[in-house]
Amino acid sequence: MRLSRVMRMKSRVEFSRVREQGVSFGGRYLVLGYLPEPDLNTDFKFGIILTRKVGNAVSRNRIRRRVRAIIGELGERVAQSGYLVMIARKQASLASFEELRDDLKKLARKAGILSDINPR
Repeated sequence: MRLSRVMRMKSRVEFSRVREQGVSFGGRYLVLGYLPEPDLNTDFKFGIILTRKVGNAVSRNRIRRRVRAIIGELGERVAQSGYLVMIARKQASLASFEELRDDLKKLARKAGILSDINPR
């Protein structure tokens, strides 16, 4: 599934709203913030937060590309519409693609946003 620009969170207000009103789930490499929004026009909107503590620009962009690819894979299985915010931890720069995918799957299951149809 290719993620369109409509599905990306861009404004600071959206990120702040998820932080204040949503719930968060911590994993080894990522933190998932989730705010259910039944009236959303798309299935979900997502955003990624990476600070300089994670690494240099090259490693931050690598993590960003990997997380987007994982969200693209899991996008078909998202059962509830809402806002998703992924915050990368410092250890994320050392993680492989598979480790990031497993971590994000665990967090999505904890949040209860994944359907069990077509598991990978």
